Amino acid sequence: MPMIASMRRTLLVWLACAAVWGQQRESRTYVFDPNGRRTEWSVAARDESSSSETIRNLNGRQVPVERTEEKVTKRPDGTVVTERIIRRFDANGAPLPPEKIVTETAVRADGVLVETSVVYRGDINGSLRPAEKSVREARRQGEQTVSETRVERPSLSGGFELLEKRSVTETVREAEKASEREETVYVRNANGAFIPAQRRVTRARESDGTVQQQVEEYEAATTGSLRLSRQLSSVTRKNPDGTEDTVVDVYGVAAPGRTVESGAAPQLRERQIYTSRQSPDGSVVTVFSVLRPSLNSPKELGRPETVSETVTRIKK
Repeated sequence: MPMIASMRRTLLVWLACAAVWGQQRESRTYVFDPNGRRTEWSVAARDESSSSETIRNLNGRQVPVERTEEKVTKRPDGTVVTERIIRRFDANGAPLPPEKIVTETAVRADGVLVETSVVYRGDINGSLRPAEKSVREARRQGEQTVSETRVERPSLSGGFELLEKRSVTETVREAEKASEREETVYVRNANGAFIPAQRRVTRARESDGTVQQQVEEYEAATTGSLRLSRQLSSVTRKNPDGTEDTVVDVYGVAAPGRTVESGAAPQLRERQIYTSRQSPDGSVVTVFSVLRPSLNSPKELGRPETVSETVTRIKK
């Protein structure tokens, strides 16, 4: 369900901000059935060092989805070590094998930031074993930051082999209040060569308190080259009470209910609307609604459908 996934991503961003501010934040999300009845769907909470999320399963019970614990330490040489424990649960709330991510971040003498991460995953016996290693190096030159990431995973021989590369270029023009980010993922093919598999380009600009953002996503085609698969166009405006309203137009190579034509231009799939307001008790209520194009006229959007309502409270 792309709508729920989008809603969940937005919720996690809000919760992450709470950790930065050193506060506890709790968000309760309610969904609506076709008759407009409101039902609690999930509860998410986060503080400086931990987070948790529960969700209502098919039996109507609130069961845990994920819990995380994070510990950050700093070595005498300046290296920052972050250890994150992730505990996930199945649809019935039973615990799954845990995952641990250990990340070491340091700045070399030449100014290059080096971030080394090791992902450990639990087996059926509860033991944690290395499952992925990655090294990211980031160099900044003026307005531009270029980073390269190498990802290794276990090989059949028992060691680790390089299977993925990621290249990111970020440009921030503060005078123009504009930014651009391009990320390309390369994977190794059967011949051992690295070929582009995904690309994401994000452009943003702020003017008079309004932020406009354009996102283009590319994926590998059968021809071996990358083709445009999705576009997102969003506008975010601040409200007098400090909350924000966002409208996101999602374009794809074909709208739902229509066949995909080779070389066709992206069509509007849906419009997502996030409307926020601050309640007298200090909580922030965000309503998420969606409009979809008519099957008879792809250029005309139907009536808005309310998908969810999220109530976020900060606990000091």
